[in-house]
Amino acid sequence: MNRMFLVAWREFQSVVFTRGFFFGIILTPVFIGIAIGAIALVSQLDGPKVAGRLAVVDQSGLLEAGVRQQFSPEAAKEAEAATAKQISQFADQIPGKTGEMVKKQAATAAKQVPKPADLSVEFPPPPHSAASLDSLKDQIRVAKITAAKDAVPSLVAMAVIPAEAVRRDANNAYQSYELFFAPKLDFEIQSRIRERLTRAVTDARLVNDERLTQAGISPEQVRSMVRVGEIKSVTLTPEGERKTMGPVQFLIPLAFMILLMISVMTSGQYLMTAVVEEKSSRVMELLLSAVSPLQLMTGKILGQMCVGILILVVYGGLGMAGLVVFALMDLIEPIKLVWMVCYFFIAFFTVASLMAAVGSAVNELREAQTLMSPIMMLIMLPWFLWMPIQRAPNATFATIMSFVPGINPFVMVIRLGGSEPIPTWQIPASIGVGILTSVFAVWAAAKIFRIGVLMYGKPPDFRTLVKWVRMA
Repeated sequence: MNRMFLVAWREFQSVVFTRGFFFGIILTPVFIGIAIGAIALVSQLDGPKVAGRLAVVDQSGLLEAGVRQQFSPEAAKEAEAATAKQISQFADQIPGKTGEMVKKQAATAAKQVPKPADLSVEFPPPPHSAASLDSLKDQIRVAKITAAKDAVPSLVAMAVIPAEAVRRDANNAYQSYELFFAPKLDFEIQSRIRERLTRAVTDARLVNDERLTQAGISPEQVRSMVRVGEIKSVTLTPEGERKTMGPVQFLIPLAFMILLMISVMTSGQYLMTAVVEEKSSRVMELLLSAVSPLQLMTGKILGQMCVGILILVVYGGLGMAGLVVFALMDLIEPIKLVWMVCYFFIAFFTVASLMAAVGSAVNELREAQTLMSPIMMLIMLPWFLWMPIQRAPNATFATIMSFVPGINPFVMVIRLGGSEPIPTWQIPASIGVGILTSVFAVWAAAKIFRIGVLMYGKPPDFRTLVKWVRMA
């Protein structure tokens, strides 16, 4: 028993007390800070600028004034102000100094709004025949996107707006319109063109609607009736009132899963790498002269488990400190942290056992890639499932996934991180399934480790590993 703990302590020291591990733990938050700073820097840059022409084929003859107004410099300034207001309203939901910082960025971030006003708008005269439209489309296909003001602007977009888009058709309904863009036109500019044209069509409908005219209702009155002001969302907590943090609450299940994956995968990778290196350098033979294969494998797993716990504590502590700073601790119940630790042990022993088995069966790291593929697929599966599980944690699909061996710890932390409470009986039941899975993984890994750790030559395939489990 003492030898097993000596192996565990040696394994822990060989990983934690190194510069690589220290800088790996420290540099990750630093890189996150750099990324946040880069985003803040980018927000001060101007958005894309395009010198081009927009052709509006107005078959109603009622849109020219409205479209030109929507693409005027004044309308562009109003759009900037609206974007800055939206960012400021979002910043109001962020408490503390962070919210104030975001508010200061709102004015500069509005510069990223592409300026459709830089596009010259033209209205091809009727008749709008199919041949004339095809000619315009051919120009758009070969358009050159450029920001040079002295260049001859190309036709980069065209809108075909039928008369029924402004005036109701025989069925008393409005039709839509078509937009055609150059292949490399910026998607944000496409979106802004679509928004402004839609606004111009809507205004034209209001102005030319005979029902409003007969009722004596102006378009401004209609807009005022359908306009809804800013809605203030407040969350009531036992500590008092605070502004609602919807996006943060949505991301908490994802943060739980990422935290669990980082701690489990990092320590598991260290374990497999150590086993492969010791085997290829023949150090494994010296170790087995002092301890049994089971003691060696168990000691290595326990040592790397402590590494995983350290990573979990460091990054989990940073996350909790962030929630404390922003006064959002009410988003996480303390009991959920306890359950997360339980699922960490289940996930770690399952993954670490598989990693130890793979490491003992191969001679080089490149040989481990084939055997690692199913393990990686098992671990990555929750990444593809977290959205439907998070949105409906008590759905039949999420419930079934909670009892699938191998992925149930990751699925359960996603469900526990959500706002919808899950049935209490499912937590101990899923823990039971996870414990049985990890026990089986440790048992199978011990048998593979016993044979593979001293076997060299051609690496085994899965069929051979199954034979080792059955015969050891």
